[in-house]
Amino acid sequence: MRAAIHIIAAFLLASFTFEDARAIPVFHHINDYDRHGNVCPLPTKQKVECPILCVTNHDLCPQALAPTCPQGQSFCLDGTCQESCGADISNACLCNGEEIGASYTNYVPCMAGQLVNITHFNGEIAEQQTRDTCATAAGLSTANASSIGIWGVDTSTPIVWTECPLLPNPTFTFREPMWIAVWSLMGAQAGLLILWHLYKTGREFAFHKSMQQAAAAGILHADKSAVNEKLKSVSSLSEKEAEGTLDENNKGEGQGAVIRSVDSDTSSLQDSERLRFRGFNVDYIGLFVFGSVVATTLLFLVFLGCIVSDYYGDLGGAPFAIFLESELSSKIFCAVWHIAATWFACVLLFRKRLLNYFRIETYAHTSQYVQVERRQEEQVFLDDGNKLIAKLRYYEQLAVKRLNMDILVETHKIKHTGDLRYFEYQCMRYVFNADKHRFEPYEFDLGSTNSKLHGYVGGMTTEDAAQRQGLLGSNIIKVRVPTIPVAIAQEFSSFLYLYQMMCMWVWYYFQYFQMGLVQTCIILVSAFVRVILRLRAEYRIKSMAEHVDQVCVLRDGEWKEGISSGDLVPGDVFEVREKTQLPCDAVILSGTVVVNESSLTGEAMPIRKIEMNNDDSVYDMMGQGKINTLFAGTTVMQITPNSSDKSGRVRALALRTGISSEKGMLIHKILFPSPVSFIFNEHIKLAICFLLLWGGVAFALTLWWMGRGNITSWFYGVFIMSEIFSPLLPAAFTINQSVSAARMRSKKILCLDLPRINLSGKVRIFCFDKTGTLTREGLEFYGAVARPEQLNGSFANNRTDDPLKMEKTLAMGIATCHAVTKVHDQFIGNPVDIESFNAMKWELMPPADSQYLDTLCPPQADPNEKPTPVHVLRRFEFVHARASQSVAVLDPTTNHVHVYLKGSFERVKHLSVQETIPTHYDQTAANYAREGCYVLSLAHRDMGELGQDITLEQIKTMSRDDLEKDCHFTGFVLFRNMLKHDTTDAIAELKGGDTRTVMITGDTALTGIFIARQCGMMEPQQRVLLGDSVSGGLVWHDVDSGELVDVDQVLEQDPRESHEKQVELAVTGRAFETLIAQNKMRKYLLNTRVFARMTPNDKIQCVRLHMEKGVTAMCGDGGNDCGALRAAHVGLALSEAEASIVSPFSTSNRSIMQCVELLKQGRSALATSFSNYKFLIFYGECMACWELLMFYFTVIAPQPIWITIDGFIVTFMTFAITQARPAKRLGPSRPTAKPVGPYTLISAIGVIFINFWFIVGSVIWLFQQDWFICNEFDSSSIDSARWWLLGDNYEAEVISLVIIFQFFHNAALVNFGSVFRQSWWRNYVLVVFWCCFFVSTSYLTLADPNPYSCIFRINCGTKEVLHDIGYPMPTWNIQEYNSPLGHNVMPKNFRWRLWGFILGNLVTTAVWERVVVQGFLRSWAMKRNKRNPPKTRTLFKL
Repeated sequence: MRAAIHIIAAFLLASFTFEDARAIPVFHHINDYDRHGNVCPLPTKQKVECPILCVTNHDLCPQALAPTCPQGQSFCLDGTCQESCGADISNACLCNGEEIGASYTNYVPCMAGQLVNITHFNGEIAEQQTRDTCATAAGLSTANASSIGIWGVDTSTPIVWTECPLLPNPTFTFREPMWIAVWSLMGAQAGLLILWHLYKTGREFAFHKSMQQAAAAGILHADKSAVNEKLKSVSSLSEKEAEGTLDENNKGEGQGAVIRSVDSDTSSLQDSERLRFRGFNVDYIGLFVFGSVVATTLLFLVFLGCIVSDYYGDLGGAPFAIFLESELSSKIFCAVWHIAATWFACVLLFRKRLLNYFRIETYAHTSQYVQVERRQEEQVFLDDGNKLIAKLRYYEQLAVKRLNMDILVETHKIKHTGDLRYFEYQCMRYVFNADKHRFEPYEFDLGSTNSKLHGYVGGMTTEDAAQRQGLLGSNIIKVRVPTIPVAIAQEFSSFLYLYQMMCMWVWYYFQYFQMGLVQTCIILVSAFVRVILRLRAEYRIKSMAEHVDQVCVLRDGEWKEGISSGDLVPGDVFEVREKTQLPCDAVILSGTVVVNESSLTGEAMPIRKIEMNNDDSVYDMMGQGKINTLFAGTTVMQITPNSSDKSGRVRALALRTGISSEKGMLIHKILFPSPVSFIFNEHIKLAICFLLLWGGVAFALTLWWMGRGNITSWFYGVFIMSEIFSPLLPAAFTINQSVSAARMRSKKILCLDLPRINLSGKVRIFCFDKTGTLTREGLEFYGAVARPEQLNGSFANNRTDDPLKMEKTLAMGIATCHAVTKVHDQFIGNPVDIESFNAMKWELMPPADSQYLDTLCPPQADPNEKPTPVHVLRRFEFVHARASQSVAVLDPTTNHVHVYLKGSFERVKHLSVQETIPTHYDQTAANYAREGCYVLSLAHRDMGELGQDITLEQIKTMSRDDLEKDCHFTGFVLFRNMLKHDTTDAIAELKGGDTRTVMITGDTALTGIFIARQCGMMEPQQRVLLGDSVSGGLVWHDVDSGELVDVDQVLEQDPRESHEKQVELAVTGRAFETLIAQNKMRKYLLNTRVFARMTPNDKIQCVRLHMEKGVTAMCGDGGNDCGALRAAHVGLALSEAEASIVSPFSTSNRSIMQCVELLKQGRSALATSFSNYKFLIFYGECMACWELLMFYFTVIAPQPIWITIDGFIVTFMTFAITQARPAKRLGPSRPTAKPVGPYTLISAIGVIFINFWFIVGSVIWLFQQDWFICNEFDSSSIDSARWWLLGDNYEAEVISLVIIFQFFHNAALVNFGSVFRQSWWRNYVLVVFWCCFFVSTSYLTLADPNPYSCIFRINCGTKEVLHDIGYPMPTWNIQEYNSPLGHNVMPKNFRWRLWGFILGNLVTTAVWERVVVQGFLRSWAMKRNKRNPPKTRTLFKL
């Protein structure tokens, strides 16, 4: 009991007082007294080798040691029998040296190799005991034995015991040729670096002086947030100064190419203002010094490799052939290891700037290379206000800024094209502007009005095109994918891999290369997985981006075939052809084009684009002019040249090329995304700090306990540090994310950003687009409602979906007022128009006359009457800005021309004759909208008879406003957007999973509210207040009653908490913008369920507002949702279009249940990441306890046990943990994202505490056993560096058995948690592995000596000893035990009790984790948080 108390004191008292002890344990003496206070009997030491007996004449040798040899062998001077005695065999009596043994040259040895067993062995008189026992075994009498002299003491006696003194260890003077070469290389490297710095300083002196003078004079400006280098005074260019070369063929107002500085956030010119440019020139001396740095880096690796190879004898043919002996080799390795680690760390820290340090800095505009510097700001998600995290982040940012690690650095070679100097950064060409004296991207503005753009119809000259191409670069989005070696080098250029590499070097050196190789393979596999995923994604982007084709371009006044699309520049006029991919963003100058934009926007239906009008209206590419705009990357399906164009070509004017195009900006967002940080990452940093701090303490204890601070203890200290913070931890995260990504792929969810998988597990808000996301693709025709005969009449019962029963004028308007065309038997146009046209059952025919645009034939109402076709004379396409479209139709039966106006009910009401608007117009439209209808209005005007009241020429030349005026309201056209079959179930499961659902749609508010109620976002009878902007003011009204309300008053009248209020809000896009302007949107954000009439930019802003409240996901079809999908923490595109690549997740399965699946997989992945994290933390802490206990006793478990733990248990269980599958349904909570949060700490500390006391308890229990006391392992005479010989004892055996069970059982503990994953027993891989390890280790614990247990040196012993203690003589090979007892077989009764004790350990930790932590504590914490939410947590209304 006294010894046990001392053991506990050793762990609890950090006393660093050194004391002399006979054995290594510092708090008690070995084998002194038994449990009853009796002195322990001295042990028997087996097979002790006797010293050689040297005599002056062989006749004096005793009979047992007579120098007689078998026939054919000779007796040699080393005391052995050999076939021949070579000249290299020296006289054993000279003790390996003529000088040392000069007094014994006349002595010869008797037979050597005598082994004896010494009973009652006493280490204090070991030499005398050995002599006496050997003399007795040789048959010498006591008198004769006492007359034998001792070598080195007696020189006159004829017989001496040759106990040669230990030779001094070989050492280096460090003036040997090898070391002179080492010192020369190190000195040369240091000298080169010093001389280079002096040389560089001198060469750059004039440059730095001129820069300082410029800064002092105010010419050089520096912005703290974005540092700019401007070499001379910069003034803004006037409009005239900005004008470029005019096209001589197109001289006229506004037809110049100008450099445009756009005021938007996405302006590349503004981006350039946030960059710093530094110029560098190559210097051959610097190149030589840089080469020496590379060579030195490689030489450090070679040096470490040589020391390791010499340790195993692979370098000189024998161990320590080069570095002489073990301790000296270890010290040299330790020194080189520290110096190499420091060198590697410096190289990694400055790797981006290193090459430029060995160049000469100069002015950027005259340099050969430009270093581009940009400050990176990192956003922290889920910042929980943790003070430790904040403090750590403060010091981290301090260090980062001090070392300029927040500055992203890239170096690019300056290239020339003509007289221009440029380089390409992030796919953008930066050209030196001689006027501004700085590099910047060029942007050409061809004009802002339709007429100015039409001025380029004559094309460009070849000379101007070449000049513009020099400024802008080729029309190719160059995606530079690194080669495999470069990608590997980039992956391994982090401090984490440096830590892993340096740990592995220690493992390789210290007789643990097997596990070093295993862990190296795991680290390499995880790294290569990351490299492969990265290269695969980048090659996919490259194949999408780099498209080159042949185009026909109008140059020098003539059409030129075979021009590469890569040579197109803004201002070029090119021919649009069918079945081709558009090479750039362009505007149609003549003709009509049907394009498939699904690859860019996700829009399933082809879209008809028409030529731009030649008028003075403003051209807005993404607004009113979108119908005239062709976008790069979209596919041309059909073209229709203008009849007036004799060449029969469809002409388009190139507007934006390369990275500036819509497709280019999409690629840019993918290649250079905004940085993402997760609070999980911040907590991991804190956890690493704690682990390293604890590792430092364990390292100090190891230095003290394991050899009193000698060099061997340093190796053990590094071992324990590398296990506390396992090098496998990052690899485990990567493997888990890869497994999760593969599982998502099986569910048809593609992940392009692995770290976002864990982030998806913390989603609290899920935003949805409506059309095509919550609802089915497109709208379904719901019928038409004719105007009542009386203005104050009711619309009731007027709806019909039968075209034959509709009022004739209304039916003709629906069937003709559209822009539907037919391409290869497929209707092309607006999906709403196609749906309504199909519902009307009319037939679209080729134009009956060239003057007609279309001919349409109504369905046959009477079998006896043949229907008469009608002809479309004029058409104005739908324009979003006007929210309407119109046609002029000739009815041949009456020869009257009818004008039909169709659009939103608000717009048609505004354009129609007010006297024709029924009293209940707005109410009826609102009622249908509340029913989920998409409501359009139709108006009509009869222009009279063609040829009498109006002519065809008048119709063709009439303006749109003139054509659409004086129309009479005819009726409503209704469409319904039906929910997908699983939307309601998905929304219910998301809400059940504690996720707030929000709708962000471009549709009307009332339709959005109806869909929200129908799918369960809102309760059906819940009060909804709609906010809209009317005449610049914000107005709220009750959706159901229509009454105006004060929203603040209504919310205040509800006494419930904000997240429990029974009022839902909805806002229109105009109201949203008004609230943003008034800074009130955040106030109403979490009460607002529906955001309607939202533009793409509004959607981005709305998502970002929600991101302030919690982790936000966005789901859309990848069209106008691209920005929001990219902005959100987690974006899921229900599309396989190229645009969906901007989203971290995309799926070809357009079911809304994919959102549920994503969250299930994300929660499972996050929980599994934490499981692996906890498992490896348990591994490190258990390993630390195990090793510190062993180090205290100076015992080390046999090597097979280490291999089992590190090679099998850790690797197999780490993989098995990742095989846990997600739960069937979303639980009501999310997994924690805080590795050092309360939940994780309570769980981890509890398990570690229980395991610690069980392992200490096993040692305490061992010290209560009579058969153990007096048989303790005394390692005082053992070389602790030979650790594989220190496990043949009871201490190492008991501690190892307990710890093996703990290691694999810890994996089962972290597998609990069926809230986010399926039940633990459904992880079949882990269950099988656990059972295998349990059976195997139980067999080791319980079985009698057998071949399997003897491999592990457990319950085994030397053959003869096992036979002596009553076991059959083993037939298998057993290496002799390195302990006086000769075995470590525990009594059978104790084995079973120990096994039961270990089972108690397993059960206790299982109860703690499953019942206490995940049961009682979790339930208590959830109830407490519900009653008293943390101040940092925002409660949401689900």
